Amino acid sequence: MSERHDPSTELGGPPPSSARAPGDPWITADDVAAYHDWPGAPEQRLIDATAAVRAAVERRRSDVDFTDGTLVGADIRLGSIRWAGLMFQARGAPSGFTGYDEQSTMFDALGAQRAEIMRLIGWRRPVAV
Repeated sequence: MSERHDPSTELGGPPPSSARAPGDPWITADDVAAYHDWPGAPEQRLIDATAAVRAAVERRRSDVDFTDGTLVGADIRLGSIRWAGLMFQARGAPSGFTGYDEQSTMFDALGAQRAEIMRLIGWRRPVAV
């Protein structure tokens, strides 16, 4: 029997919600930097990207109590962390991620990464009326 894949373990993954203390923010720029293995203190662009994602997710997912970081699901945290990283790295690159040579460029023309992020967050698709 194969083991079930847990996306929160990729690249070390974000700390689980249970590791957070009540009252802690549910996502921080430090979480995003740790997930992506970016050394040092987060720069302002990463702090701004994280704040923008946090605000968007809190507005869209009004069914979740974001006042206590321990109540936010691991899927929402992971999707938000990956989204903030995507926003931070974009820098106008057509693929959404910058690369320094053809081997390091990640091409996401169909938006598969964005679709996975939205699925993790629980961002519902618009419904035609």
